[in-house]
Formats: sequence, C-alpha cells, structure tokens
Amino acid sequence: MKEVSKNKNAENNVSEAILEEKKDFLEDLKRVQADFENYIKRVEKEKEQLKLHAKSELLLRFIDIKEDFERALDKADEGVKMIYDNFNKILKEEGVKEIQAVGNVFNHVLHEAVSVADGSEDKVIDEIQKGYLLGDKVLRTSKVVIGKNSLDLGGN
Repeated sequence: MKEVSKNKNAENNVSEAILEEKKDFLEDLKRVQADFENYIKRVEKEKEQLKLHAKSELLLRFIDIKEDFERALDKADEGVKMIYDNFNKILKEEGVKEIQAVGNVFNHVLHEAVSVADGSEDKVIDEIQKGYLLGDKVLRTSKVVIGKNSLDLGGN
C-alpha cells in the first residue's frame, strides 16, 4: 500500500512539474508573441517616418522650383503660367501649405528671424523667403524680418 501511495505521489509530482513547465512555456510564448507584435508596430512606424522624410526632401526640391517659377512669372507667357498652376496644384494635393508670416507674431518654430527693423514689437514685418508646412510638420521655416520698437533698436 505504501508503494502505491509513493507511486501516486511521484506521479502527482511529475504531473505538477509538467504542468508548471507548460505554464512557463506558454508565458514565454505569449511574451515572444507580444515582443514580435511590438516589433511589427515599431517597424511600421519607422517605415512611415522614412516615407515622410523622403517625401519632405522631395517636396523641398519642388518648392525651390516653384519659387523659380514665381520669379519668372512676371515675364512669362500663358504656357508657363499653366505649368506653375499645375505645379501648385500638385503641392497642394500632397499637403504642402505656405506659412503665413507677414503681420503675424514671430514664432520660432515657423519663422527664422534674419533681420530686425523698426515696427510692431515681435511682429513679422517682411518675409525674405517663404516657409512651408507638410501637414503639421515644418518643411522649411520662413526667413523673416521682425519688428522692434525704435527704442529697443539702440540697445537701451
């Protein structure tokens, strides 16, 4: 009878050990699965960021061409004006917007102050180069002249 009891205890111990080992394997599997799912999400996010970066670089190059068109428009014929309009349409469809600077309060995120002149305190009074947004992301800051009260210009 003692031997039967010993065998049952041994079997119970082995069964408990197997169950515990199964639990450990299941927990490890769940952890690996969660890590893999997080990895997939991280890779997708990085891929989207790379796409946005590449798109931003390309659109900045287009913006330079757009500005060349703007300078040439004064002397342009209708064909060039049509190309310019189509070019602007593409930029707009891609989500590129000009930053409105003149008359607004200076914002260091959107504007780069290149000069100071007499005018309303911390207001943008002139734009040297346009700035652009892609959605909420700044592609290029506006290069601007900001106003300072005439009393402040002397350094007093």
